[in-house]
Amino acid sequence: MSSPPPVSLGKPSLRHRLVSYYSLIAPDAIADKDKWKKNFEIIYNKYGGSVEGETKLAAKLAKKYGNRVRLLVAPPHRSMQRQLQKDRSNGNM
Repeated sequence: MSSPPPVSLGKPSLRHRLVSYYSLIAPDAIADKDKWKKNFEIIYNKYGGSVEGETKLAAKLAKKYGNRVRLLVAPPHRSMQRQLQKDRSNGNM
């Protein structure tokens, strides 16, 4: 078994995190591999690639399935983290 991709805003990472989530919460959602591939593309196009999008997805899943297990949201990219830290130190936040 290969190791999971690092947690990031990338497509493989979100796919792995969603499969892990659904395997615990709603295994039927990923049972049909072809249907899951199509559904994942829709999910990624709508919510993937940004912290804000993943946060919205996590909230939507929590509302639908409850808070017992939450989708892990990727942290901001390092460059974004540095900018946020810089803004905070300059009193811009």
